[in-house]
Amino acid sequence: MDRTASTALTDGGLAALRRAAVMAHTVGAISLRLTAGTEPIVDVVPDPARAPRPPTMARPRPRLIEPCGFRTAVARAWADHAAGREIGLIGLEHADDLDIAWSVTLPGQHLGFGAVRAPCAGRMVWAFASVLAPAKLTAVMSTLDEQSDGVAQPTPDGLTARLVHDDLLDATVVHVEADPPGSSATRVLDEVLRRMVAAVAATEVVDQLFV
Repeated sequence: MDRTASTALTDGGLAALRRAAVMAHTVGAISLRLTAGTEPIVDVVPDPARAPRPPTMARPRPRLIEPCGFRTAVARAWADHAAGREIGLIGLEHADDLDIAWSVTLPGQHLGFGAVRAPCAGRMVWAFASVLAPAKLTAVMSTLDEQSDGVAQPTPDGLTARLVHDDLLDATVVHVEADPPGSSATRVLDEVLRRMVAAVAATEVVDQLFV
């Protein structure tokens, strides 16, 4: 992160970085590519030493960084932002949009809007991140139990759900873990996670409007 050579990140851009950082750090099967305008600037990969590298070309290759280092950098930026300092990203020029592209180790899948289904130690994990305060996130999640809209509730054996809060990033991962379910239960869990993400994202947008 650079405070002098780049344009200040917006609140939305910094929130997106916090969500991406906490997910990459908590769910091990996620890789990220940060792009400014049309130029890739950073690849976040679980094991940079093993990451494939394209042949040398005229265009500079993006820097490789592992999830722990990415989390540390974003956490420092978030602390500076909270202290009232402007935060920029090296390579992000005036009028550039910051894009964060996600990829998930197969047979996992990016379900959209930062929600993933990912393999982990012989189990399957459904997860997404939120920048809501944990108490408010819990309240939003509780309302979903009362609004199933006729969607069957997932009941695979060994299902567990928890919230994993990262104090440095002030972000929380909603983490649902189960033994590998059948295709029908997988589709239901995918849909339930998408509904969770939609409800939480809507609350985040409303909160941002009244900051």
